[in-house]
Amino acid sequence: MPNFVIVDLGIMFTAEPPSTSMRLMIDLLDSIKVKIMEMNAHRRRVAKGWNTMLCPEMETKLEKSLEIGRHWDLLDSIKVKIMEMNAHRRRVAKGWNTMLCPEMETKLEKSLEIGRHWDLLDSIKVKIMEMNAHRRRVAKGWNTMLCPEMETKLEKSLEIGRHWDKCYNIPIFPIPDIDRHAQEASEEFLVNLPVSKKPLGRPRVKRIKSLGEQKRPLTCSRCGQLGRHNKTTCTIYI
Repeated sequence: MPNFVIVDLGIMFTAEPPSTSMRLMIDLLDSIKVKIMEMNAHRRRVAKGWNTMLCPEMETKLEKSLEIGRHWDLLDSIKVKIMEMNAHRRRVAKGWNTMLCPEMETKLEKSLEIGRHWDLLDSIKVKIMEMNAHRRRVAKGWNTMLCPEMETKLEKSLEIGRHWDKCYNIPIFPIPDIDRHAQEASEEFLVNLPVSKKPLGRPRVKRIKSLGEQKRPLTCSRCGQLGRHNKTTCTIYI
C-alpha cells in the first residue's frame, strides 16, 4: 500500500510516522494559522471604533470616487442642457426667413442705415469740393476783393448810407411852443436830466416768480403731511 498524506484543519495524518521535513511544514502551517487568527482578532477590535461600513482608507477612497462622480454628473447635466438649447434653437431657426437671426438682422439693418448717411455725407463733401474748385477757377477772373454779386450789394448799401447821411446832416431843432422859443443854429442846446424821484415804501426783497413756478410744499413736523402749514398752525387731530 503506497504512502499518502491527508491534511485537514492543520492536522496531518499519514500511514507512516511524519518525517522531519513534514514536521517542520506542520509547525509552519500552525504558526501561519495563529498569525492569521491574531490579525483577524486585531482587525475586529479596530473595526469596533469605525463609524462607517468600510475602513477609513476605503471610506476615503469611496468619498473621492463619489466626488469625482458628482463632477461627472455635473458635466453630464451641462451637456444635456447644451443639447436641449441647441435643439430649441434649431426648432426656432426653422421659422426664420433670413440668413441671420432676427437680432443680428436688425443690427445689420441699423448699420446699413447708418452707412447710407455716411455715403450721403461723402457725396455732399465731394459736391462741396467740386463747387469750391469751380469757384476758385471763376475767382481768378475777378478784379475785386469780393465776388461781383457781393460787390454790387456793397455798392448799393454804401449808396443808401450816403443818402441817410445827407438826410441827417441838417440839424433838427425842437418845435417851438408858448413856453419854448425857436432855437437858433448858433445857440447852444442843453439837454437836462429827466425828472425822477424815489418811490415810496421799502424796496422789494422777494423775487418775482416766473410763470408756472409753484411754491415748495412744507412738511409738518407734527402730523408729517405735506401742505402749507407747520406744527404751530397744524389743526389735524392726532
